[in-house]
Amino acid sequence: MRGHSPETNKTSMLRSPAIRLFQIFIVICLINGFLDISYPLLIATKNYIGNKISLAFNSEAVEPGSIHDILRPLPKITSHDEPGIHGIVNAYHSVGTNVAPDGMRSNGQLMPDKASSVGFILGSSTAFGFGVADNQTFAAHLEKRLKNVRVENYAGVAQPVADSVLRWYDLQKNKAKPDFVIIAGAGFQLYHDCMPDPASKSRKSMLPFLAELVVDTFFSTNAAPPCSSNESLDLAVRHSIMERENAVAFGRKQGIPFHVVYLPTPYDADVNVDNLLNDPKFKSDHSRMKSVYSRYHEELNKLDLPEFINLGRALPSDRMYFLDAAGHLSIDGHRRVADILAERIWGD
Repeated sequence: MRGHSPETNKTSMLRSPAIRLFQIFIVICLINGFLDISYPLLIATKNYIGNKISLAFNSEAVEPGSIHDILRPLPKITSHDEPGIHGIVNAYHSVGTNVAPDGMRSNGQLMPDKASSVGFILGSSTAFGFGVADNQTFAAHLEKRLKNVRVENYAGVAQPVADSVLRWYDLQKNKAKPDFVIIAGAGFQLYHDCMPDPASKSRKSMLPFLAELVVDTFFSTNAAPPCSSNESLDLAVRHSIMERENAVAFGRKQGIPFHVVYLPTPYDADVNVDNLLNDPKFKSDHSRMKSVYSRYHEELNKLDLPEFINLGRALPSDRMYFLDAAGHLSIDGHRRVADILAERIWGD
């Protein structure tokens, strides 16, 4: 028998590790696929159990208008983006939350047949009324207060003022020009710029997500949170102020009454957030974000914009008005916002 040539032996030696590596690669792919399949199932199970707990919780007596008197389970609304417009809410229908295909949320009541005027509500999820029923949003309360006025709620999800301005432009291009416009949620951009958001890390596959988690856990660089330096905070505040000024400049060209409204947040001075302090993450962010918003209000107070309404001190500290750390308001919070806006804008 003839022995193998040196070239053949060399090829065999190279082939064996290559096969091993390929086998390891196949095993990793299979594990990754299993994790990607099982992870959504685990999340779905968690949500299902959470919904059941929520439904059980909702069966208990709660004080009407309190922070516990909210939709159970919370709506699973989705949204889509258009060029320059983030967070347009998709059509959705459930008990308490109904959204038309054009993104307009129902006010939970019959619309006036022959309304003397029609107004648009724009803004982020607090203006949308996340967590409360259709007939308990401040848009719905405004419509009840103003009588014979149709208030159309086109607020979105995580939608900055600049995007709401473009949404205004798009809506009035495709519909009749409204008689008035309210853009509510003028503090969202600052929240977006200065609040750390771990959920922003996209996860297309489970293994990269786990690898990133390991790196973050064991090799943390202790990076400073956003807006922790005077320079970055100044940029964030300026970003939000310029957004406000640009919105007013656009609104003045439309020839109709409009207002840009700062809705209350859990980070404003003298608000009651006792219910939120049970969340360790909120507790750790609260002090830092309070100083961020304090700096922001200093600049807001310098603005000479009659169309801007600051509701940062609209909520008394006698009770809790926030459903969560994102600043979504309770039923009483929405009612109070509607009352103040009706009085300041229409003198009602």
